[in-house]
Amino acid sequence: MLSKASLSIIAALSLAGPLSAAELIDPAAFGFGRPGYMVDTTVIGGQDFDGSIRGSLEVFELRTILPVWSTKVGEGGRIATSLGYNITQLNFDPGDRMDLHNLELQVSYFWNSPTSNWWGLGFVTPGLGTDFNGISFDDFQISALGLLGYKFTETFTIAGGVFASYANDDGTLLPALGFIWNPGNWTLQVTPPFMVLGYKISDPVTVSLSMYPSGGSWDVDRQDGINTVDLSGWQGAASIIWKATDKLSLSLRAGINFAGEFELRDTRERVLVDENLDPAPFGAFNIRWAF
Repeated sequence: MLSKASLSIIAALSLAGPLSAAELIDPAAFGFGRPGYMVDTTVIGGQDFDGSIRGSLEVFELRTILPVWSTKVGEGGRIATSLGYNITQLNFDPGDRMDLHNLELQVSYFWNSPTSNWWGLGFVTPGLGTDFNGISFDDFQISALGLLGYKFTETFTIAGGVFASYANDDGTLLPALGFIWNPGNWTLQVTPPFMVLGYKISDPVTVSLSMYPSGGSWDVDRQDGINTVDLSGWQGAASIIWKATDKLSLSLRAGINFAGEFELRDTRERVLVDENLDPAPFGAFNIRWAF
């Protein structure tokens, strides 16, 4: 499972990059760029099960980000915290529905001295992935990232480091590497697992093509014996972002959710369902109020 917290390398690069945060592109509303309040809604159409089970899965997701506190520490340093809440509704045809929740608190430290081209960032993000039935340690999730970056030119920056996460008895340790390049009105952000190519048509309007992961992992307590839900996939999207005012921006995106996988496990970690999902169209709307 690749949580939204794992995408914080993007946030790190956006803060440290040669662009001002307002010029970077956030088509999938993961919360990088200028800090602010954000609400994002995504609807994925019916993804047919590609296996022994007949039926399909539709997904509704609502994500929010709420910056809480930030303060300067020394020359070029800053500590910040933010809260995130996601609700993911899985609608099965035929028959069932799951309401799944993610709560996250991110604490981050960022250093970027005005006298140096080097910069650094670290964060830790504890949280819960749950259905709110019987909260226990199994619902606990955590991720962390450490990055060191260098600004080569006014239009190009690069960063490398390590990302680690833990959820549902599954740990991950991955290298983190990415760059942002901004020649004129074009922006190329290659910050795996997120990639975006954008073009600024005018001051208020930007269009983009992007690809990024979707899904999540949750610990649940159900009478039918299901204990763990894993949903993963990728989304390829075309987006249009309209900056209505200096603080308010609205965006629409649409595309295909593909390479989907859906897994259910019981309390003994036995796999009950392991299905690939057929591609399906999706649409999304985002509203952001920046500081």
